Amino acid sequence: MKKSLTILASLLLLIAIIGCKSQLTNLSGNNISGSLDKLEIELIESADTSKPMRVLQTDNLQDSLVLRKQSRDIIPGKDIQTIEHLIARMYSTVTDSASMGVGIAAPQIGISRNVILVQRFDKEGEPFESYLNPVISGYSKMKQDCREGCLSVPDIRGTTKNRSYAIMIEYNTLSGEIKRELVEGYTAVIFQHEIDHLRGILFYDHL
Repeated sequence: MKKSLTILASLLLLIAIIGCKSQLTNLSGNNISGSLDKLEIELIESADTSKPMRVLQTDNLQDSLVLRKQSRDIIPGKDIQTIEHLIARMYSTVTDSASMGVGIAAPQIGISRNVILVQRFDKEGEPFESYLNPVISGYSKMKQDCREGCLSVPDIRGTTKNRSYAIMIEYNTLSGEIKRELVEGYTAVIFQHEIDHLRGILFYDHL
């Protein structure tokens, strides 16, 4: 039964994405990409890659203003060393005992750029992987209920009911290559949650 549902969801997704147009460098339609600025670089490189960064919280007014902002794309192939440093510090943050999670977006640590880290529960070893300028180009009509929380939202959890079972994601690699992938199940929920962060959307907006 589960296999049949997966196949059905995949078929529905393929139908849904017909005619969809990817906008890897223009997430919101008016988004401007650009090199990292001095303040962003200083924050990212303020400590070595083993050091976690402070996770912004919704119960802090200044933090909330940042969390609700539309993030900007990065330019693939530029600032590579700094972006690698950012990704490493995001990993140190999301795996730190004080803020363990299954995904994190750059805005959550004060960098309003389209970079996310997702734990791939659908892959052997359940690794964390990074994605630059990610967009969702197609959603399955089939939905799934999911219990969600957030590193940036203290003391609130809830069950979202409008997350798609399967999604088509498109993203850049560090070298600038464009990739496309079908993701299903719980991992698809993580992608939807983290990509929401890039648009200033929090999971409880869906409750």
